[in-house]
Parts: sequence; C-alpha cells; structure tokens
Amino acid sequence: MRVSSFIKKLKHSGVCNHTNYSYEVRDSVRSPAFSSIQQKYNVVTCNYVAREQGVTKVMSVVDAQEKCPQLVLVKGEDLTHYREIFDLLLNVALVCPYALTFCCGDFTEMVEKRLTHCSSFEGHRGTNPGPHRRLVVGFHIAAELRTAICSKLGLDVCAWVATNKLLAKLVSGSFKPNQQTTLLPQDVDHIMGHLGGLHRVPGVGHQTSKWLQALGLVTVQDLQLFPLAGLVKEYGVPTGQRLKNLSLGVDDSPVVPTGAPKSLSDEDSFKKISTTREVAEKTQELLTSLVERDGRPPQTFRLTIPRYSAENKWFSRESRQCPVPHHLGHKVVSGSTDANVHLVTLAMKLFNKMVDGSTAFHLTLLNVCFTNLPPARGTSSQGAITSFFTLGSSPQSTESTTGSEADQPASAAIKTPVVSPDISDHHGATRSTQAPSEDYWTTAGRAHKLPPNVDTDVFRELPEDIQKELLSPAFTRTHPTSSASATSRLAGPHRAGPGEPPAGDPQRAGGQASSKYKKAAVKGGRQNDLDKYFKAS
Repeated sequence: MRVSSFIKKLKHSGVCNHTNYSYEVRDSVRSPAFSSIQQKYNVVTCNYVAREQGVTKVMSVVDAQEKCPQLVLVKGEDLTHYREIFDLLLNVALVCPYALTFCCGDFTEMVEKRLTHCSSFEGHRGTNPGPHRRLVVGFHIAAELRTAICSKLGLDVCAWVATNKLLAKLVSGSFKPNQQTTLLPQDVDHIMGHLGGLHRVPGVGHQTSKWLQALGLVTVQDLQLFPLAGLVKEYGVPTGQRLKNLSLGVDDSPVVPTGAPKSLSDEDSFKKISTTREVAEKTQELLTSLVERDGRPPQTFRLTIPRYSAENKWFSRESRQCPVPHHLGHKVVSGSTDANVHLVTLAMKLFNKMVDGSTAFHLTLLNVCFTNLPPARGTSSQGAITSFFTLGSSPQSTESTTGSEADQPASAAIKTPVVSPDISDHHGATRSTQAPSEDYWTTAGRAHKLPPNVDTDVFRELPEDIQKELLSPAFTRTHPTSSASATSRLAGPHRAGPGEPPAGDPQRAGGQASSKYKKAAVKGGRQNDLDKYFKAS
C-alpha cells in the first residue's frame, strides 16, 4: 500500500516524506513465505519473496502458479481488512486521501518543534547531508513513524524524504523493502536530467505528454531547455509555468486536507448476470457491505454498469443516479433493517433506465455508490499523527502521557516511540488519545455552567462536542427553550404535571429540542449517542 506523507514548510524549504506501506507483508504474517493477494483471476500484488520467483503484479493466477508452484494465494476480493487499516492511517495530520492506497499529510508543526532534537542522517542518503536541518528532522519523523506503524499495525514501511511532493514521489521505489532514503537538493538536477521520457515526471500524464510531443518535446531535458515563453503561448501562464517547474523538480503545491471522503462505493465483477433477479441480489449484497462502512446519511445514490462497443476493445462505464430521500438516509445511518430494501428498489429503477430487462443482457460488473456525503461531524485530523508516537498502545489506558522523554535523541526514538513537545496542542497541553476524564468539566472550569437539574453522570457520557454545544453561550442565547428542555431530558424521568402533555408527546416542550439533536446526531453519524438521552421526538 502506498501512502504519501508530505511535510511542507510554508515559507522556507519544505520536507516531503513519501511512504510505502506493504499490505502484502501483513498478509505474509498470516501465510507462508511465498504469498500473493488474489482478486478473481489475477494476482494484484505479492510479497518480495514471491517476486524473486518471478511473480509480478497483475499476473494471472495460472501464470503465477507456473512461476512459483508453492505460491500461497490470499483472497483479496473483500477489502474490509485493508480499509480498516487505511482508516487508521488516515488519522494523519492534515490528511488528504487520494484513494485506498495513498494519502498525504502536512507535518510542518512537528518539524518546527523537533528542529533542536535531530542533527544527523541514518540509512541511505545523498552524497552530502550538508546544513539541511529540516530534511534531518523530517527524516527522523519518518523513521519513528515507520517503526510505530510496524509495531502497531504490522506493516513494513519504506520512506523517501525530499524537499517537495514531486521529488519524494519521484524517488519512491528505490531501496525496497523496509528501508528509508533521503534525496538532497544538490542531487535534484542530476536526477531530473536523467529521467528520460516526460511520462516519468509525476504530474505529467499521458495526454500532457502527447501535447508536448507535438511541440517536439520528448525528454525531460527537452522541456527544461524549451523557452518558458513558448509554453505560456501554447498553454497559458498557469499551465506553462507549472510544466516548466515540474521539469526542474519544483513543486509548490500545498497539502489540502479533504477530511472524510465525499463518496463511497463498492463493486464486484463476475462472469455473467443475465436476469433482473440476479441484478437485485448482487445489488443487495453490495449495499449490505456499503451501508456498514460509514456513519453519514447518503444524499445521492449512483449505479454503474459496463458498456461494450465494437470500437472499444475494453468496456466503458455508464451510470445513473438519483437523490436519496431524507428519511431513507436516516434509516441507513440508524441501521434500519428495511433500508437496504428501499435502496435496492432505487437501484433497480436506475438499472431499468440503462438496460431493458425484458430483453437478453449480459452483465459482468456492478458498482453502487453513495455520493454527496456530508462532512463528518466533530472530526479533526490536525495533530492526529501523534497517536502513533504516544507511549502505550492500549486504548483502555486512562493515563495521559507526559513529555518527560521529549529530549531523547531522535535515533533513540526510532527504537521506542517517544512523546515529544510536538505532541502537545497549541496551548501547550499534552495531547492524549484517550477519552476525557470524568471530572473533565470540573477541571476545565465548566461545572458551574451546567444547567440546573442535570444528571452529571449522564451528561459526562455525551460526546464532548455535543457537551460543548449544549453549554455554549451562543446556543443558550439562541435556543433558551430548547436548551432548558434538553437539560431536562438529561435530568432523568419527568412526570407530567396538570395540563402538561405526557412524555413522548411531540407537542411537549422538549420534543423539538430532542428531535433537533437527534437529527444533528444523524448528520454526524452518531444516532445512538443521543437516542438513549433524547427519547421524545
């Protein structure tokens, strides 16, 4: 698995760490030495022991077994195991995920805070370390991260450290497996000048290469020597300048965190499906897996099937989509048993728009997708990378770690994850991945703000972001009735007085508030967190 972790200094020279995580290595722990991951009829990847026997990626299973008769195949159609690992890896500071296989993160703050703790390189490096202190720091952070991930997730990790995203990606692939390499600035010109074809430059795709070839530019050196004015004339200022920069190894693109994905999909390929009943069954199977993967209500549903043509040797794809009704989205989040039934009905309506079910058809692939997912509520990736470096991996531990070992050399930290000042938040307090302590609101000076008649124990069990929202001055000013009603729910059972609607009556004062918060919880994927507190809706 490839994960790109980019450390970029905003105003000074940046440090970029491109990291390669080997899923096949983790599977090798569960399987004998010659191991590969199989999806349908192909080997999608394999460990290095199998590669030494001639097995390659995207090789047919038959050919792979001929090359290596003792090969052990690990089923890889179910990606749940790999998604779970990737979800853990997504807890990287300022993460920008691109796919299941890689993402990028901004470690600038960590680099700045560690500048005084590192002074030398280890492992493979360029010709001369020189005064590149930020590269030194980035190198040691990458080394600690590799060790921590291997220890906690069982993944072998490679890392390539350079001054920007392009260069780190460019040198990825050297010195594998489970090693680390640093590219120094003085070596950039040599590497860029010897790349060869333009397609070797990250960011220059197939179509762009064709455009440049029309200008007589075939190699990276050709592009380096071509006048910038000529590129600007052909492609405009932004594109022309970008192409020139890429040829020189210059990449100023920032890491933009995207948060939780805006769409989730699942698909399956097969030899043949030729009836609408089989389509419905396969769709039901895919949806069952899809609805369990996220806690947010989908707003749009999309169905995709393959299309073949005489002109196209390979198939293209055709899709149809429709809005997901509001009530159905909430059913998906709450785990309602009939949610899938309604989703399959939507899917079949879309399918019938693309295929005439009354005539013969031959289907080999189905893809279902939830799109326009709302942002995950109460999540922040900033600083989450430190979860890999905290002492003690037990999630049950309630002790907050301290910075007593922060002054250890980084080389020592490679052997044992160290809590250093970079793990603290912006206010100087050490960040802990554990749940807040029971007296959190008291020690934070918030206990006196709790409304009257509130059961403190119940209140403490609420998610922290909802606690803050209920106690915020903005909420109490804007929703005084709702706030009072919500707190009355937290106080415990309430006996209806004379002329007061019974509990559970939607006209009761607390009904609107509890309904509002149940909807808010649904939007954030936490229906169950509030349901047991706000019953009347």
